[in-house]
Amino acid sequence: MLSVFLCENNNSDTLFKCIHSHIGKKRLDMEISICTGNPRKIIFHIEQFRVNGLYFLELGGNFDIEAARMIRRYDPRGFIVFLADNADFLPLTFEYKLEALAYIQRTDEDEMCRQICECIDDAYDKHVSRPPNGSFVFKEQSGGRISCCLDDILFFETENSGSKLIVLHTKKRRYRLYGTVADVLQELPGGLFFRCHKSCIVNVSNIPKTAVHDLRQGKYALEMTEGGAVCHVSARKKSGLLKLLDVIDFNHAAVSEPARSRR
Repeated sequence: MLSVFLCENNNSDTLFKCIHSHIGKKRLDMEISICTGNPRKIIFHIEQFRVNGLYFLELGGNFDIEAARMIRRYDPRGFIVFLADNADFLPLTFEYKLEALAYIQRTDEDEMCRQICECIDDAYDKHVSRPPNGSFVFKEQSGGRISCCLDDILFFETENSGSKLIVLHTKKRRYRLYGTVADVLQELPGGLFFRCHKSCIVNVSNIPKTAVHDLRQGKYALEMTEGGAVCHVSARKKSGLLKLLDVIDFNHAAVSEPARSRR
């Protein structure tokens, strides 16, 4: 997911409505994380969470070039769009090597919104075509694309028997993807994902301990603590999944044992 940050001096909701409407209309995997007049709130957030973002920053007032430099420092892969009433600030953006995606002058609202929508589309296309390490790009049913961090994936499941649609369950939300379980499995790294049912692929690193316990006690379903989703396990695949979980537990124990012995 690509986070959007808006720092606007005049606190107008015009910009927010334009961005929010365009994201919803095109069903982009984006969300407005912060809308503020204080750039320090944005800097604090990205320093803590290290997100990949699209930033609409209005120059002048409370915002200065140094704040933009801090944003670039914490999110070097982020997309920055500068907004200003005039072009006086433009030379500074080049002087400080801020690599802005665009520079938009606040003039006619309709024209400004059009340029903002173009920036959103441009940033999103770049985002999904260059996913960060540990992320994969998937094709949604709507034809769009999403970039998803492997650590956030819980499991995949076929929507209906014989369907070419897959439901991707993540820690935050669900996506409907185009393809088959077999197609997805070929793209995913081995050892981390396991086909536990003809219709399901689970991220073994995100299986809760309670679900593992229930599996050992005879259940054939993994209840995920995130979102309350349930991943099915077939009788034929159950033993293989349990063996893989035993190997993972053994490796974790082997890594932590030397640390305990040195105390």
